Amino acid sequence: MGKLKIAIDFRIEDPRQGVGTAVLALAHGLSRLEGKNQEYLFVVYDHSVEWLRPHVFGPCSIVSAPSSNGSTSGTLKKALRSIPLLRKLYTKVRSNASMIPISDGLVESMGCDVVHFPCQEAYLTKVPSIYQPWDLQHCHLPQFFSQEDLRLRQVRYPAFCKQAHSVCVQTEWGKKDLVEQYHIPPEKIDVIRWGSAFEAYSNPLKTEVQQVQRELGLPATFLVYPAITWPHKNHELILRGLAWMKQHHGTAVDVVFTGATNSYRDTLQKLAMDLEVAQHIHFLGFVTDKQIQAIFRLATAMVFPSKFEGLGLPIIEAFRVGLPVACSSATVLPEVGGDAALFFDPNSPEEFGQSIERLLSSEELRLTMVARGYRALERYSADAAALEFVELYQRVAQEAREHL
Repeated sequence: MGKLKIAIDFRIEDPRQGVGTAVLALAHGLSRLEGKNQEYLFVVYDHSVEWLRPHVFGPCSIVSAPSSNGSTSGTLKKALRSIPLLRKLYTKVRSNASMIPISDGLVESMGCDVVHFPCQEAYLTKVPSIYQPWDLQHCHLPQFFSQEDLRLRQVRYPAFCKQAHSVCVQTEWGKKDLVEQYHIPPEKIDVIRWGSAFEAYSNPLKTEVQQVQRELGLPATFLVYPAITWPHKNHELILRGLAWMKQHHGTAVDVVFTGATNSYRDTLQKLAMDLEVAQHIHFLGFVTDKQIQAIFRLATAMVFPSKFEGLGLPIIEAFRVGLPVACSSATVLPEVGGDAALFFDPNSPEEFGQSIERLLSSEELRLTMVARGYRALERYSADAAALEFVELYQRVAQEAREHL
């Protein structure tokens, strides 16, 4: 077999958060490889090129593609879907087949041997594929999805899994869930633990950290929760946990929320007012790579109350900078956190409050959790993940050629 050409197709509109940070880690790991007889083409929309460029070198390169949102038809479709009645009608009349994207021919025209879809966005193609559905949340918490989004997932995920030569997940819990929900043969599922984008970033200087603290007006003591304000991220538990702390101990701790916000933020702010904890919460919105690194270094601990995760990358990022973690016991999080995190029931404000009080009151406990976090990183490395993907790409290409 000659040199393999691998397309890593990550065409999503906003790659800066969530799975985008995982793709940065993958780009960082693959770029550092030598002598693997493979080349990697990261396919992104043209407006994402500068976001990815600093992390791509060596055997990796970038292929830009125009975004459909900039076209007349894309703009019209987006406008029509913003009207609830038309969106509901559109969802009803569409056939299942029309909901599954078909390749635009770009990957095929480049002569790629394998295409890796590192997130749930994919398309039908004759190129051997690796599909990575980061979670099957819609199977467990359908109430958090619109009817259109729910149907899209129900139609597309199984189709892309069926097409794929390998379905790749990040945890053993995720593999078990795929088997149970979609009845995929276990031998078709590969588990590869990802590294963190923090491995690709340069560490901020102490003066830069202090500058971020001044610019953002961060309190001396605070917890951080990096997550978009989706309902399943469970910001609500933090608010109720702070109220429990005030009721039982007369005081609460400040919490800084980072990540893009949506309309659900208004609901959270009203709840914070009703619970009389509004003075303790700070929504910073989207922050830069440099700012999030500084925030993690200034925080006392990270809280992660999510009700559903496919990996929980911020936990791994916290381990990397020596930040203690308290997180929910939902889905994959006990597997990811291991003995390096304090766990609480995602539906229990009392357990949340008790966990936070333990961390705040004991420096010895915080130091213990930090040490365990560093040890946990032995399981999560961008370099190790890159090597595992090299083997997976090789295997998929080989098996595809044998079946010709």
